[in-house]
Amino acid sequence: TRTPWSAEEDELLQEGYSQDMSWAMISTIYLPHRSRGCCWGRFKTLQTKALEQREWTDSEDRLLQIAIKKNARLFKQAWKAVSQEMSNRSWRECELRSTK
Repeated sequence: TRTPWSAEEDELLQEGYSQDMSWAMISTIYLPHRSRGCCWGRFKTLQTKALEQREWTDSEDRLLQIAIKKNARLFKQAWKAVSQEMSNRSWRECELRSTK
């Protein structure tokens, strides 16, 4: 069974990482009940959560929209591939539905 990570464990994980320790060392020294793979996975999860919570500036939003328009052809190709797996939906329908 999986044991949830505590805030204290997250701090220990970050401390070991900030000291440039390997995942095996972090596991051995700070979190002996967690495997090195478990430590690495948790670290990646924490990084992802931190990225998802970052605020976007108006300038970044504008740049994102410009980049999306610039690469629209690539997005269209990707949506065409997605729509091929849907028996009766166009690529545009799939794209529109994904934003809801």
